[in-house]
Amino acid sequence: MKKIQLISLGITAIFVLGFVGTANIAAYGVAPNQTVSKVAVVYSTGGLGDNSFNDAAKAGITAALATHGDSLTVDEACTSGCDVAAISAALLEYGADESYDLVIGIGFSAADGVNTAALQNKTNFMIIDSVVALDNVASVTFKEHEGSFLAGALAAMVTTTKKLGFLGGLDIPLINKFGAGFEHGAKYIDSTITVTVAYSPDPNNPWGDLAGGKQVAETMMDAGADVVYAAAGGTGLGVFDAVSAANNASTDGAKFYGVGVDSNQDGLSEGNVLTSMLKRVDVAVETQIAAVVGGTWAAGVTELGLAEGGVGITDMEFTNEAKTGDHDGDGTSNFDEVAALADEIKAGNIVVVSDYDALNALTFTATPETASAPFPIIASFIAVISAIGLVRRRN
Repeated sequence: MKKIQLISLGITAIFVLGFVGTANIAAYGVAPNQTVSKVAVVYSTGGLGDNSFNDAAKAGITAALATHGDSLTVDEACTSGCDVAAISAALLEYGADESYDLVIGIGFSAADGVNTAALQNKTNFMIIDSVVALDNVASVTFKEHEGSFLAGALAAMVTTTKKLGFLGGLDIPLINKFGAGFEHGAKYIDSTITVTVAYSPDPNNPWGDLAGGKQVAETMMDAGADVVYAAAGGTGLGVFDAVSAANNASTDGAKFYGVGVDSNQDGLSEGNVLTSMLKRVDVAVETQIAAVVGGTWAAGVTELGLAEGGVGITDMEFTNEAKTGDHDGDGTSNFDEVAALADEIKAGNIVVVSDYDALNALTFTATPETASAPFPIIASFIAVISAIGLVRRRN
């Protein structure tokens, strides 16, 4: 297997954090080992350049190299994309080399490979988006539905058609966490909103079919959707092309938006990407590497949501009008209202669904504003009763 040279130091990757907390990486970086820590990473099927999931992992590696300098070396595989068999082979080869302190598999496509390699070798492994319950594997998953809820709520605040779209790479539980959370957030704001769900048109290339993603988005917009959220890697980038073309062709003032995913994709099509749902794969990777260098690495399962700083949305750098807008006229900006929703989720006052079965079991009978109406009604009722009592006492 061809190993990539040590990633050049000096490269930095900057993500706009929005509502995402910053993980305390320094907490893992106790006195560094005197020896050089050696890490290998095997990227997911789409390879680097997706401006999404794999690139987020790359950003974490870049940050780790910048932090730890000569204390760390990193080798990479599948930078240009691999099928699942090649991913498994790379993981097995790295795992058999006991000079590696940690081998990282990026994405659920690495699950079988990590499981096999970890069973056969003493090397420590990390996997993103799957759980491998072995004593030499650290599994990191995310509450994608929580971040997607915020994106859906924001989409509901800016839509004028009350029709939204969701494009998933594959019809699998992981991807449906994005879709269910998005629809939950949208209907939490407005119960009358509808969300059209579709998946990548080429199941053999679900994460790299830009043309297919554009076609799906065009079909959704032709049917009335004015905001389309994609959790489909490179396929999802086609949504931005479709949205940009629709906005350029618009003659009646209609505005269309895409919603980015995993990395901050707002700048890929300025003004056409409403926000991006950040999934902090970079933080997860950097934290694991910091633990290796610091000598504190441990196997186990970690799930990162809003409260842990693992997911969130961007600060909407290029869509300020939608950010500062006030969809319900209550004096609170859309952005601040979504921030308040994030706090409610962190506090456990809003429990976001993570699959469509749970979503379909919910009853959306009113918007939150209407749903909260009984409280002032009750207060008014009590006030009336009290007034009647006072009048009777005076009489």
